[in-house]
Amino acid sequence: MAIASSEETKDIYKQILDCYRLPGVSNLFSTFKDEIPSEEKCKEQIRASNIEGLLLEFTDNIFNNKSKELAFWFGDDKLETNNPDIELYQGLITELINTGFNNQLEQAKSVYKITRENSPLLVLAIKFYSSADYNHMQYLENERMVGLKLLGHTYDFTKLIRTKPGSRKHRDQIKRFKRDGFTMCHDEKIVQIASRWYYSRVKFAGPTEFCCKVPNLDLIPSNVSLEIKPCDEAMGYPRGE
Repeated sequence: MAIASSEETKDIYKQILDCYRLPGVSNLFSTFKDEIPSEEKCKEQIRASNIEGLLLEFTDNIFNNKSKELAFWFGDDKLETNNPDIELYQGLITELINTGFNNQLEQAKSVYKITRENSPLLVLAIKFYSSADYNHMQYLENERMVGLKLLGHTYDFTKLIRTKPGSRKHRDQIKRFKRDGFTMCHDEKIVQIASRWYYSRVKFAGPTEFCCKVPNLDLIPSNVSLEIKPCDEAMGYPRGE
């Protein structure tokens, strides 16, 4: 929504995608390709019900062999690169956050409540989203399969993801999700909450204005404020200011 909200944000995002063609950025990111397991290896591990072993091996390789690249993803501004290409890439991410995720009227007064420093999860999300977009990463789901297309390879995770309700595997998956703290909910609900956060914090001055100006919605500002609280926390938004 932030990218599609204006021609300015679209242009900034396009420049971020163009950065992946620059030597300094492409060299840093391309090294991850060496660690991606082959399609055949994925199939073998899935057949052997050893998908956790495959993921563990992948993460071990990343941590052991790609510490600099990993630091760029998660350490962010603390990483000294001395590379103009990466400096441009980082600067464009900051510009996208300032322009696309802050209230439009407050921007005119140089007030930015969502900042790069206070929202490392947003920085990470922009990096992952743009990298996936540039590499034409696709989530595939149809009657035949559930999978991921990445760098020209299709990884079939049907047996890992699809389970029959009530089956032992289905029950084990639910237990594991609950144990790890994941919330079991529909994707539509997540999209709805994110949309309400965007309209409340970026397009309008808050939940009250959002509820008043958006027609055909029977919403209560206090309920919307409570609903978008997790988004505020994730984005580093100063509630009550």
